[in-house]
Amino acid sequence: MKPSEQRQSDSQRQHTEAIVARHLHELFQRLPMLSGFWLGPELELADVAVFDWPGYDPGRHLYEEVMQSLVDLAEERPEAVQLLRGRAFARTVH
Repeated sequence: MKPSEQRQSDSQRQHTEAIVARHLHELFQRLPMLSGFWLGPELELADVAVFDWPGYDPGRHLYEEVMQSLVDLAEERPEAVQLLRGRAFARTVH
């Protein structure tokens, strides 16, 4: 790969990483009970961690909302799929 192609590829990857980070930040903002999740190699939602409190049951709707958000991202930005596959994502505190 030529240096100019490598710079363009790196730039595109950084841009995609920024889009994924923003999307995930918005997901965690929308779902304050969501602590983190792990996507398996086939992009299946393998695990979800939540902050819980007495009487709260996250239920199936939380899993569905996380998956729908990721499906929306994949449809909007197919190149983001490789950045999601087989990774864990956790809420960050700033």
